[in-house]
Amino acid sequence: MMQSLNNAVVETLIECGVDHVFGIPGGGALFLYDALYQHRDRITSVLARHEGAAACMADMHGRLTGKPAAVIAQGAWAASNAAFGILEAHLGGSPLIVITDTSDYGGLTLHGPWQNGTGEYGSFNLPAIMRSMTKYTCFANSPDEVLHGIRLAVKHSVTGRPGPVCVCARMNLFAAQVDTAAVNPRLFPAAGHLNAPPPCIDAETAGRIAQALIQAKDPVIIAGAGVHRARAYGELRTLAELLGIPVATSFMGKSAIAETHDLALGTMGGIGQKIANEKIMGADTLFAVGTGLSPENTRMLSPDYIDPLKQKIIQMDIEPLNVGWTYPVKIGAVSDAGAGLRKIIEAVSASNPGIDVRARIEALKGRKAETGFFSCAEFSSDESPIAPERIVCELNGAMGEDTLLCLDAGNNRQWFARHFRSTKAGQVFAPGGAGGVGWGTPAALAAQLLRRDAKVVAVCGDGGMMMMLHCLESAKQYGLPVTYVVLNNAALGNIRDFQAPDRRYCTEYAAPDFASYARAAGCGAYKVERPGDLGDALKSALASGAPSVVEVITKLEPHFKLMT
Repeated sequence: MMQSLNNAVVETLIECGVDHVFGIPGGGALFLYDALYQHRDRITSVLARHEGAAACMADMHGRLTGKPAAVIAQGAWAASNAAFGILEAHLGGSPLIVITDTSDYGGLTLHGPWQNGTGEYGSFNLPAIMRSMTKYTCFANSPDEVLHGIRLAVKHSVTGRPGPVCVCARMNLFAAQVDTAAVNPRLFPAAGHLNAPPPCIDAETAGRIAQALIQAKDPVIIAGAGVHRARAYGELRTLAELLGIPVATSFMGKSAIAETHDLALGTMGGIGQKIANEKIMGADTLFAVGTGLSPENTRMLSPDYIDPLKQKIIQMDIEPLNVGWTYPVKIGAVSDAGAGLRKIIEAVSASNPGIDVRARIEALKGRKAETGFFSCAEFSSDESPIAPERIVCELNGAMGEDTLLCLDAGNNRQWFARHFRSTKAGQVFAPGGAGGVGWGTPAALAAQLLRRDAKVVAVCGDGGMMMMLHCLESAKQYGLPVTYVVLNNAALGNIRDFQAPDRRYCTEYAAPDFASYARAAGCGAYKVERPGDLGDALKSALASGAPSVVEVITKLEPHFKLMT
Protein backbone atom coordinates (compact mmCIF):
# COMPACT_ATOMS: atom_id res chain seq x y z
CA MET A 1 0.00 0.00 0.00
CA MET A 2 1.34 3.42 -0.95
CA GLN A 3 2.02 5.95 1.80
CA SER A 4 4.08 9.10 2.18
CA LEU A 5 7.78 8.53 2.67
CA ASN A 6 7.59 10.86 5.67
CA ASN A 7 5.16 8.52 7.40
CA ALA A 8 7.31 5.50 6.51
CA VAL A 9 10.38 7.27 7.90
CA VAL A 10 8.72 7.97 11.24
CA GLU A 11 7.37 4.42 11.47
CA THR A 12 10.87 3.11 10.71
CA LEU A 13 12.37 5.27 13.46
CA ILE A 14 9.80 3.94 15.91
CA GLU A 15 10.45 0.36 14.80
CA CYS A 16 14.19 0.93 15.37
CA GLY A 17 13.55 2.08 18.95
CA VAL A 18 13.91 5.83 18.43
CA ASP A 19 11.54 7.51 20.89
CA HIS A 20 12.66 11.15 20.84
CA VAL A 21 13.32 13.73 18.13
CA PHE A 22 15.20 16.96 18.83
CA GLY A 23 15.33 19.56 16.12
CA ILE A 24 14.04 22.52 14.18
CA PRO A 25 11.74 22.17 11.14
CA GLY A 26 13.33 23.38 7.93
CA GLY A 27 14.19 22.42 4.36
CA GLY A 28 12.87 19.10 3.15
CA ALA A 29 13.00 17.73 6.69
CA LEU A 30 10.18 20.15 7.56
CA PHE A 31 7.68 17.75 6.05
CA LEU A 32 8.64 14.98 8.47
CA TYR A 33 6.89 16.95 11.18
CA ASP A 34 3.47 16.21 9.76
CA ALA A 35 4.16 12.51 10.24
CA LEU A 36 5.69 13.16 13.65
CA TYR A 37 2.49 14.94 14.64
CA GLN A 38 0.48 11.93 13.49
CA HIS A 39 2.62 9.60 15.64
CA ARG A 40 3.13 11.95 18.59
CA ASP A 41 1.78 9.33 21.01
CA ARG A 42 4.69 7.01 20.10
CA ILE A 43 7.60 9.37 19.49
CA THR A 44 8.22 12.66 21.31
CA SER A 45 9.34 15.69 19.33
CA VAL A 46 11.12 18.51 21.12
CA LEU A 47 11.64 21.91 19.54
CA ALA A 48 15.18 23.04 20.19
CA ARG A 49 15.89 26.74 19.64
CA HIS A 50 19.20 25.95 17.92
CA GLU A 51 20.45 22.92 16.01
CA GLY A 52 23.54 22.72 18.21
CA ALA A 53 21.35 22.43 21.27
CA ALA A 54 19.28 19.73 19.55
CA ALA A 55 22.38 17.63 18.99
CA CYS A 56 23.54 18.12 22.59
CA MET A 57 20.13 16.95 23.81
CA ALA A 58 20.35 13.88 21.58
CA ASP A 59 23.85 13.21 22.88
CA MET A 60 22.57 13.23 26.46
CA HIS A 61 19.63 11.03 25.48
CA GLY A 62 22.11 8.49 24.13
CA ARG A 63 24.20 8.62 27.29
CA LEU A 64 21.21 8.02 29.55
CA THR A 65 19.37 5.38 27.51
CA GLY A 66 21.93 3.76 25.24
CA LYS A 67 19.57 4.39 22.32
CA PRO A 68 19.82 6.98 19.57
CA ALA A 69 17.48 9.95 19.47
CA ALA A 70 16.93 11.67 16.14
CA VAL A 71 18.21 15.13 15.27
CA ILE A 72 16.16 16.65 12.47
CA ALA A 73 17.41 19.78 10.76
CA GLN A 74 17.94 21.28 7.33
CA GLY A 75 21.19 20.17 5.73
CA ALA A 76 23.23 23.37 5.95
CA TRP A 77 22.47 23.79 9.63
CA ALA A 78 22.79 20.10 10.45
CA ALA A 79 26.31 20.30 9.01
CA SER A 80 27.23 23.55 10.74
CA ASN A 81 25.16 24.41 13.81
CA ALA A 82 24.38 20.82 14.85
CA ALA A 83 28.03 19.87 14.42
CA PHE A 84 28.60 21.30 17.90
CA GLY A 85 26.79 18.36 19.52
CA ILE A 86 27.54 15.79 16.80
CA LEU A 87 31.29 16.19 17.31
CA GLU A 88 30.91 15.63 21.04
CA ALA A 89 28.91 12.46 20.40
CA HIS A 90 31.42 11.29 17.79
CA LEU A 91 34.50 11.76 19.96
CA GLY A 92 32.74 10.83 23.19
CA GLY A 93 30.93 7.71 21.97
CA SER A 94 27.20 8.50 22.15
CA PRO A 95 24.52 7.18 19.79
CA LEU A 96 22.31 9.58 17.81
CA ILE A 97 20.91 9.73 14.27
CA VAL A 98 20.76 12.86 12.12
CA ILE A 99 18.10 13.01 9.41
CA THR A 100 18.56 15.83 6.96
CA ASP A 101 18.26 16.87 3.32
CA THR A 102 20.48 18.37 0.65
CA SER A 103 18.07 21.25 -0.07
CA ASP A 104 18.49 20.89 -3.84
CA TYR A 105 15.48 23.07 -4.56
CA GLY A 106 13.54 22.22 -7.69
CA GLY A 107 15.96 19.40 -8.48
CA LEU A 108 18.38 22.03 -9.85
CA THR A 109 21.37 20.28 -8.29
CA LEU A 110 23.88 21.21 -11.01
CA HIS A 111 22.95 24.88 -11.03
CA GLY A 112 23.63 25.81 -7.42
CA PRO A 113 20.21 26.55 -5.92
CA TRP A 114 20.16 28.36 -2.60
CA GLN A 115 21.51 26.21 0.30
CA ASN A 116 22.24 23.24 -1.97
CA GLY A 117 24.40 20.59 -0.27
CA THR A 118 24.92 17.94 -2.94
CA GLY A 119 28.58 18.74 -3.57
CA GLU A 120 28.41 20.02 -7.16
CA TYR A 121 29.83 23.37 -8.24
CA GLY A 122 28.02 26.19 -6.46
CA SER A 123 27.09 24.00 -3.50
CA PHE A 124 28.68 22.51 -0.41
CA ASN A 125 29.25 18.79 0.12
CA LEU A 126 26.84 17.80 2.88
CA PRO A 127 27.54 14.05 2.79
CA ALA A 128 31.29 14.67 3.03
CA ILE A 129 30.89 16.98 6.00
CA MET A 130 28.67 14.51 7.81
CA ARG A 131 30.99 11.59 7.06
CA SER A 132 33.83 13.47 8.72
CA MET A 133 32.05 13.44 12.11
CA THR A 134 29.86 10.33 12.11
CA LYS A 135 30.35 6.58 12.23
CA TYR A 136 28.13 6.17 9.19
CA THR A 137 26.52 8.49 6.67
CA CYS A 138 24.39 7.46 3.70
CA PHE A 139 23.28 9.67 0.80
CA ALA A 140 19.83 8.49 -0.26
CA ASN A 141 18.69 9.06 -3.83
CA SER A 142 15.44 7.08 -3.61
CA PRO A 143 12.72 6.39 -1.05
CA ASP A 144 13.96 2.81 -0.74
CA GLU A 145 17.45 4.04 0.16
CA VAL A 146 16.05 6.36 2.83
CA LEU A 147 14.31 3.49 4.63
CA HIS A 148 17.26 1.12 4.37
CA GLY A 149 19.60 3.95 5.31
CA ILE A 150 17.79 4.59 8.59
CA ARG A 151 17.96 0.94 9.57
CA LEU A 152 21.64 0.69 8.73
CA ALA A 153 22.37 4.00 10.45
CA VAL A 154 20.74 2.91 13.70
CA LYS A 155 22.66 -0.37 13.53
CA HIS A 156 25.95 1.48 13.18
CA SER A 157 24.99 3.89 15.94
CA VAL A 158 24.51 1.24 18.62
CA THR A 159 26.81 -1.57 17.49
CA GLY A 160 30.32 -1.64 18.91
CA ARG A 161 31.45 1.73 20.21
CA PRO A 162 28.35 3.94 19.99
CA GLY A 163 28.38 7.07 17.89
CA PRO A 164 26.42 9.50 15.70
CA VAL A 165 25.16 8.54 12.25
CA CYS A 166 23.41 10.42 9.46
CA VAL A 167 20.89 9.87 6.68
CA CYS A 168 21.06 12.59 4.00
CA ALA A 169 18.33 12.57 1.38
CA ARG A 170 17.54 14.49 -1.78
CA MET A 171 15.02 17.20 -0.99
CA ASN A 172 12.33 15.96 -3.38
CA LEU A 173 12.15 12.60 -1.60
CA PHE A 174 10.28 14.14 1.30
CA ALA A 175 7.36 14.67 -1.07
CA ALA A 176 7.52 11.11 -2.40
CA GLN A 177 5.24 8.13 -1.92
CA VAL A 178 6.52 4.64 -1.16
CA ASP A 179 5.10 1.13 -1.05
CA THR A 180 7.00 -0.48 1.83
CA ALA A 181 5.96 -3.95 0.64
CA ALA A 182 7.73 -3.33 -2.69
CA VAL A 183 10.96 -1.79 -1.38
CA ASN A 184 14.05 -3.31 -2.98
CA PRO A 185 15.75 -5.08 -1.32
CA ARG A 186 12.90 -6.32 0.81
CA LEU A 187 12.33 -4.80 4.24
CA PHE A 188 12.46 -7.28 7.09
CA PRO A 189 11.60 -6.52 10.73
CA ALA A 190 14.24 -4.11 12.04
CA ALA A 191 14.90 -6.19 15.15
CA GLY A 192 16.60 -8.80 13.03
CA HIS A 193 19.18 -6.27 11.87
CA LEU A 194 19.70 -4.76 15.31
CA ASN A 195 20.02 -8.10 17.11
CA ALA A 196 23.79 -7.91 17.46
CA PRO A 197 24.95 -8.48 21.06
CA PRO A 198 27.97 -6.50 22.24
CA PRO A 199 31.35 -8.22 22.14
CA CYS A 200 32.50 -10.11 25.22
CA ILE A 201 35.86 -11.58 26.15
CA ASP A 202 36.29 -15.35 26.18
CA ALA A 203 36.80 -17.36 29.36
CA GLU A 204 40.54 -17.81 28.73
CA THR A 205 41.19 -14.07 28.47
CA ALA A 206 38.99 -13.40 31.49
CA GLY A 207 41.03 -15.93 33.42
CA ARG A 208 44.33 -14.33 32.40
CA ILE A 209 43.11 -10.90 33.50
CA ALA A 210 41.77 -12.32 36.76
CA GLN A 211 45.10 -13.98 37.58
CA ALA A 212 47.05 -10.83 36.71
CA LEU A 213 44.89 -8.79 39.08
CA ILE A 214 45.10 -11.41 41.83
CA GLN A 215 48.89 -11.61 41.59
CA ALA A 216 49.41 -7.86 41.44
CA LYS A 217 50.84 -6.21 44.53
CA ASP A 218 49.52 -2.71 43.82
CA PRO A 219 46.80 -2.88 41.14
CA VAL A 220 44.63 0.07 40.11
CA ILE A 221 41.51 0.08 37.93
CA ILE A 222 41.09 3.05 35.57
CA ALA A 223 37.43 3.39 34.57
CA GLY A 224 36.37 5.43 31.56
CA ALA A 225 33.26 6.49 29.69
CA GLY A 226 32.75 2.91 28.50
CA VAL A 227 31.59 2.01 32.01
CA HIS A 228 28.87 4.66 31.72
CA ARG A 229 27.88 3.52 28.23
CA ALA A 230 27.54 -0.09 29.41
CA ARG A 231 25.96 0.95 32.72
CA ALA A 232 28.47 -1.40 34.29
CA TYR A 233 28.43 0.33 37.66
CA GLY A 234 27.57 -2.76 39.68
CA GLU A 235 30.16 -4.90 37.92
CA LEU A 236 32.92 -2.31 38.42
CA ARG A 237 32.14 -2.00 42.11
CA THR A 238 31.92 -5.78 42.58
CA LEU A 239 35.32 -6.46 41.00
CA ALA A 240 36.94 -3.68 43.02
CA GLU A 241 35.45 -5.03 46.25
CA LEU A 242 36.41 -8.64 45.48
CA LEU A 243 40.11 -7.79 45.33
CA GLY A 244 40.29 -4.48 47.18
CA ILE A 245 41.47 -2.66 44.06
CA PRO A 246 41.22 1.15 44.11
CA VAL A 247 39.39 2.77 41.18
CA ALA A 248 40.41 5.98 39.45
CA THR A 249 38.40 7.44 36.59
CA SER A 250 39.08 9.40 33.45
CA PHE A 251 37.37 12.78 33.20
CA MET A 252 34.44 11.33 31.20
CA GLY A 253 34.43 8.31 33.49
CA LYS A 254 33.81 10.48 36.57
CA SER A 255 31.19 8.86 38.84
CA ALA A 256 31.66 5.42 37.23
CA ILE A 257 31.97 4.51 40.90
CA ALA A 258 30.51 6.69 43.64
CA GLU A 259 33.38 8.82 44.93
CA THR A 260 32.17 8.21 48.48
CA HIS A 261 33.08 4.52 48.09
CA ASP A 262 36.09 3.40 50.13
CA LEU A 263 37.89 2.23 46.98
CA ALA A 264 37.21 5.33 44.88
CA LEU A 265 40.19 7.52 44.00
CA GLY A 266 38.38 10.25 42.07
CA THR A 267 39.49 11.53 38.68
CA MET A 268 43.03 11.15 37.35
CA GLY A 269 45.39 13.43 35.44
CA GLY A 270 46.36 17.07 35.72
CA ILE A 271 43.18 18.16 37.49
CA GLY A 272 42.67 14.88 39.32
CA GLN A 273 42.89 13.87 42.95
CA LYS A 274 46.39 13.63 44.39
CA ILE A 275 45.72 10.11 45.67
CA ALA A 276 44.49 8.98 42.23
CA ASN A 277 47.67 10.16 40.54
CA GLU A 278 49.85 8.79 43.31
CA LYS A 279 48.28 5.32 43.11
CA ILE A 280 48.43 5.23 39.31
CA MET A 281 52.11 6.17 39.26
CA GLY A 282 52.90 3.61 41.98
CA ALA A 283 50.84 0.75 40.55
CA ASP A 284 52.51 -2.41 39.26
CA THR A 285 49.34 -3.31 37.30
CA LEU A 286 46.84 -0.97 35.65
CA PHE A 287 43.51 -2.32 34.42
CA ALA A 288 41.94 0.20 32.02
CA VAL A 289 38.24 -0.45 31.44
CA GLY A 290 36.30 1.47 28.78
CA THR A 291 38.93 4.13 28.26
CA GLY A 292 41.40 4.85 25.48
CA LEU A 293 43.87 6.31 28.03
CA SER A 294 43.89 9.56 26.12
CA PRO A 295 46.56 12.24 26.58
CA GLU A 296 44.15 14.54 28.44
CA ASN A 297 43.83 11.93 31.18
CA THR A 298 47.45 10.78 31.29
CA ARG A 299 49.35 14.05 31.50
CA MET A 300 49.88 14.04 27.77
CA LEU A 301 51.22 10.47 27.85
CA SER A 302 53.95 11.41 30.28
CA PRO A 303 56.32 8.48 30.98
CA ASP A 304 56.60 9.79 34.54
CA TYR A 305 52.88 9.12 34.95
CA ILE A 306 52.31 5.77 33.25
CA ASP A 307 55.33 3.73 32.15
CA PRO A 308 54.57 0.50 30.25
CA LEU A 309 58.21 -0.54 30.66
CA LYS A 310 57.71 -0.73 34.43
CA GLN A 311 53.97 -1.34 34.76
CA LYS A 312 51.75 -4.10 33.45
CA ILE A 313 48.88 -2.55 31.47
CA ILE A 314 45.69 -4.50 30.87
CA GLN A 315 43.16 -2.78 28.66
CA MET A 316 39.59 -3.78 27.84
CA ASP A 317 37.54 -1.69 25.43
CA ILE A 318 34.61 -2.24 23.09
CA GLU A 319 36.64 -0.71 20.23
CA PRO A 320 39.60 -2.87 19.15
CA LEU A 321 41.57 0.15 17.91
CA ASN A 322 41.49 1.67 21.40
CA VAL A 323 43.29 -1.33 22.89
CA GLY A 324 47.01 -0.59 22.85
CA TRP A 325 46.37 2.75 21.15
CA THR A 326 48.32 5.06 23.45
CA TYR A 327 50.30 2.49 25.47
CA PRO A 328 51.41 -1.08 24.66
CA VAL A 329 49.47 -3.63 26.69
CA LYS A 330 50.36 -6.95 28.32
CA ILE A 331 46.79 -8.20 27.97
CA GLY A 332 44.29 -6.70 25.53
CA ALA A 333 40.61 -7.53 25.41
CA VAL A 334 37.76 -6.39 23.18
CA SER A 335 34.52 -6.34 25.13
CA ASP A 336 31.57 -4.38 26.37
CA ALA A 337 32.57 -3.21 29.83
CA GLY A 338 29.68 -4.87 31.63
CA ALA A 339 29.90 -8.24 29.87
CA GLY A 340 33.68 -8.35 30.21
CA LEU A 341 33.70 -7.43 33.89
CA ARG A 342 31.13 -10.14 34.63
CA LYS A 343 33.40 -12.75 33.04
CA ILE A 344 36.39 -11.51 35.04
CA ILE A 345 34.35 -11.51 38.26
CA GLU A 346 33.43 -15.17 37.61
CA ALA A 347 37.09 -16.06 37.10
CA VAL A 348 38.21 -14.21 40.24
CA SER A 349 35.47 -15.79 42.35
CA ALA A 350 36.39 -19.27 41.11
CA SER A 351 40.02 -18.70 42.14
CA ASN A 352 39.18 -17.86 45.75
CA PRO A 353 42.16 -15.48 45.90
CA GLY A 354 42.35 -14.99 49.66
CA ILE A 355 43.44 -11.34 49.48
CA ASP A 356 43.12 -9.28 52.65
CA VAL A 357 40.70 -6.76 51.17
CA ARG A 358 40.02 -5.05 54.49
CA ALA A 359 43.73 -4.32 54.99
CA ARG A 360 43.94 -2.77 51.52
CA ILE A 361 40.91 -0.60 52.19
CA GLU A 362 42.16 0.59 55.57
CA ALA A 363 45.56 1.48 54.13
CA LEU A 364 43.87 3.40 51.31
CA LYS A 365 41.60 5.26 53.70
CA GLY A 366 44.59 6.35 55.73
CA ARG A 367 46.41 7.63 52.68
CA LYS A 368 43.30 9.47 51.47
CA ALA A 369 43.15 11.32 54.77
CA GLU A 370 46.83 12.23 54.48
CA THR A 371 46.47 13.59 50.93
CA GLY A 372 43.33 15.65 51.58
CA PHE A 373 40.92 13.55 49.55
CA PHE A 374 38.08 15.80 48.28
CA SER A 375 38.98 18.58 50.67
CA CYS A 376 40.70 21.93 50.43
CA ALA A 377 41.01 25.06 52.54
CA GLU A 378 38.92 27.12 50.09
CA PHE A 379 35.82 25.02 50.85
CA SER A 380 35.27 27.32 53.83
CA SER A 381 36.38 30.52 52.14
CA ASP A 382 34.28 33.57 53.01
CA GLU A 383 35.78 35.87 50.41
CA SER A 384 33.75 37.74 47.81
CA PRO A 385 33.67 37.31 44.86
CA ILE A 386 33.06 33.71 45.84
CA ALA A 387 35.87 31.15 45.45
CA PRO A 388 35.03 28.39 42.92
CA GLU A 389 35.95 25.75 45.49
CA ARG A 390 33.34 27.15 47.90
CA ILE A 391 30.71 26.85 45.16
CA VAL A 392 31.59 23.18 44.66
CA CYS A 393 31.45 22.59 48.40
CA GLU A 394 27.97 24.13 48.67
CA LEU A 395 26.68 22.01 45.80
CA ASN A 396 28.16 18.92 47.42
CA GLY A 397 25.98 19.71 50.40
CA ALA A 398 22.83 20.70 48.51
CA MET A 399 22.61 17.81 46.04
CA GLY A 400 21.16 14.43 46.97
CA GLU A 401 22.44 11.19 45.46
CA ASP A 402 19.51 11.09 43.05
CA THR A 403 20.39 14.51 41.61
CA LEU A 404 22.09 14.45 38.22
CA LEU A 405 24.90 16.89 37.51
CA CYS A 406 25.67 18.14 34.00
CA LEU A 407 28.96 19.95 33.68
CA ASP A 408 30.04 22.24 30.88
CA ALA A 409 33.40 22.90 29.27
CA GLY A 410 35.70 25.65 30.53
CA ASN A 411 37.15 26.26 33.97
CA ASN A 412 33.92 25.37 35.75
CA ARG A 413 34.35 21.71 34.81
CA GLN A 414 37.95 21.80 36.05
CA TRP A 415 36.85 22.81 39.53
CA PHE A 416 34.02 20.30 39.61
CA ALA A 417 36.05 17.43 38.16
CA ARG A 418 38.54 17.92 40.96
CA HIS A 419 36.33 18.82 43.91
CA PHE A 420 32.76 17.60 43.34
CA ARG A 421 32.31 14.28 45.12
CA SER A 422 29.69 12.10 43.48
CA THR A 423 27.57 10.08 45.89
CA LYS A 424 26.08 7.68 43.35
CA ALA A 425 27.43 5.93 40.28
CA GLY A 426 26.27 7.54 37.06
CA GLN A 427 25.59 10.91 38.68
CA VAL A 428 27.90 13.15 36.63
CA PHE A 429 27.85 13.90 32.89
CA ALA A 430 30.37 16.10 31.15
CA PRO A 431 31.62 17.03 27.70
CA GLY A 432 35.00 15.49 27.09
CA GLY A 433 34.89 14.26 23.51
CA ALA A 434 35.12 17.60 21.75
CA GLY A 435 34.57 19.49 25.00
CA GLY A 436 32.65 22.44 23.60
CA VAL A 437 31.62 25.34 25.84
CA GLY A 438 27.83 25.42 26.03
CA TRP A 439 27.19 21.66 25.94
CA GLY A 440 25.92 21.28 29.49
CA THR A 441 23.06 23.78 29.27
CA PRO A 442 20.96 21.92 26.64
CA ALA A 443 22.20 18.49 27.75
CA ALA A 444 20.60 19.14 31.14
CA LEU A 445 17.24 19.72 29.45
CA ALA A 446 17.35 16.24 27.92
CA ALA A 447 18.40 14.74 31.24
CA GLN A 448 15.42 16.35 32.95
CA LEU A 449 13.08 15.36 30.12
CA LEU A 450 14.08 11.71 30.54
CA ARG A 451 14.33 11.72 34.34
CA ARG A 452 11.21 13.57 35.40
CA ASP A 453 11.45 12.11 38.90
CA ALA A 454 15.01 13.33 39.45
CA LYS A 455 16.52 16.73 40.07
CA VAL A 456 19.00 17.98 37.47
CA VAL A 457 21.69 20.60 38.06
CA ALA A 458 23.69 22.16 35.24
CA VAL A 459 26.89 24.00 36.08
CA CYS A 460 28.35 26.39 33.54
CA GLY A 461 30.36 29.56 33.24
CA ASP A 462 29.06 32.88 32.02
CA GLY A 463 30.50 32.20 28.56
CA GLY A 464 28.64 28.91 28.16
CA MET A 465 25.37 30.24 29.51
CA MET A 466 25.48 33.26 27.22
CA MET A 467 25.86 30.93 24.22
CA MET A 468 22.79 28.92 25.22
CA LEU A 469 20.43 31.45 26.84
CA HIS A 470 17.62 30.17 24.61
CA CYS A 471 17.60 27.00 26.73
CA LEU A 472 15.78 28.98 29.42
CA GLU A 473 12.86 29.37 27.00
CA SER A 474 12.92 25.64 26.27
CA ALA A 475 13.00 24.82 29.97
CA LYS A 476 9.96 27.01 30.53
CA GLN A 477 8.12 25.71 27.45
CA TYR A 478 8.48 22.06 28.44
CA GLY A 479 8.22 22.50 32.19
CA LEU A 480 11.73 21.20 32.91
CA PRO A 481 12.83 22.27 36.41
CA VAL A 482 16.57 22.31 35.72
CA THR A 483 18.65 24.31 38.18
CA TYR A 484 21.33 26.24 36.32
CA VAL A 485 24.29 27.28 38.45
CA VAL A 486 26.22 29.94 36.55
CA LEU A 487 29.73 30.80 37.70
CA ASN A 488 29.89 34.43 36.59
CA ASN A 489 33.39 35.88 36.61
CA ALA A 490 32.89 38.04 33.50
CA ALA A 491 35.57 36.24 31.52
CA LEU A 492 36.33 33.35 29.21
CA GLY A 493 38.39 32.06 32.08
CA ASN A 494 40.06 29.00 30.62
CA ILE A 495 41.26 30.90 27.56
CA ARG A 496 42.26 33.93 29.64
CA ASP A 497 44.49 31.69 31.75
CA PHE A 498 46.75 31.12 28.76
CA GLN A 499 47.22 34.83 28.02
CA ALA A 500 50.03 36.94 29.41
CA PRO A 501 48.72 39.04 32.35
CA ASP A 502 49.53 42.29 30.58
CA ARG A 503 48.12 41.17 27.19
CA ARG A 504 44.70 39.74 27.99
CA TYR A 505 42.57 40.50 25.00
CA CYS A 506 39.02 39.52 23.95
CA THR A 507 38.57 37.33 27.03
CA GLU A 508 37.08 39.85 29.49
CA TYR A 509 33.84 41.84 29.38
CA ALA A 510 31.19 43.49 31.51
CA ALA A 511 29.45 40.94 33.74
CA PRO A 512 26.17 39.69 32.21
CA ASP A 513 23.09 39.87 34.43
CA PHE A 514 21.81 36.30 34.28
CA ALA A 515 19.27 36.74 37.06
CA SER A 516 17.52 39.36 34.91
CA TYR A 517 17.64 37.07 31.88
CA ALA A 518 16.08 34.30 33.95
CA ARG A 519 13.26 36.49 35.21
CA ALA A 520 12.57 37.68 31.65
CA ALA A 521 12.19 34.04 30.57
CA GLY A 522 9.81 33.30 33.43
CA CYS A 523 12.32 31.22 35.38
CA GLY A 524 13.37 31.42 38.99
CA ALA A 525 16.26 33.82 39.58
CA TYR A 526 18.84 34.00 42.36
CA LYS A 527 21.90 36.24 42.35
CA VAL A 528 24.46 35.31 44.99
CA GLU A 529 27.33 37.60 45.91
CA ARG A 530 28.13 36.39 49.43
CA PRO A 531 29.22 32.83 50.28
CA GLY A 532 26.84 32.60 53.21
CA ASP A 533 23.83 33.03 50.93
CA LEU A 534 24.76 30.34 48.43
CA GLY A 535 23.56 27.24 50.26
CA ASP A 536 20.05 28.63 50.82
CA ALA A 537 19.80 29.80 47.20
CA LEU A 538 20.75 26.36 45.88
CA LYS A 539 18.31 24.58 48.18
CA SER A 540 15.50 26.98 47.28
CA ALA A 541 16.11 26.55 43.56
CA LEU A 542 16.22 22.76 43.81
CA ALA A 543 13.04 22.68 45.88
CA SER A 544 11.11 25.11 43.68
CA GLY A 545 10.01 22.61 41.05
CA ALA A 546 10.65 25.23 38.36
CA PRO A 547 13.52 26.03 36.01
CA SER A 548 15.88 28.34 37.88
CA VAL A 549 19.14 30.19 37.50
CA VAL A 550 21.48 30.58 40.45
CA GLU A 551 23.97 33.21 39.33
CA VAL A 552 27.08 33.18 41.50
CA ILE A 553 29.48 36.12 41.32
CA THR A 554 32.68 34.11 41.17
CA LYS A 555 36.32 34.88 41.90
CA LEU A 556 38.43 34.90 38.75
CA GLU A 557 40.94 32.15 39.51
CA PRO A 558 43.25 30.37 37.05
CA HIS A 559 42.67 26.66 36.62
CA PHE A 560 46.43 26.04 36.74
CA LYS A 561 46.29 26.07 40.53
CA LEU A 562 44.46 22.73 40.28
CA MET A 563 47.32 20.96 38.55
CA THR A 564 48.85 18.15 40.61
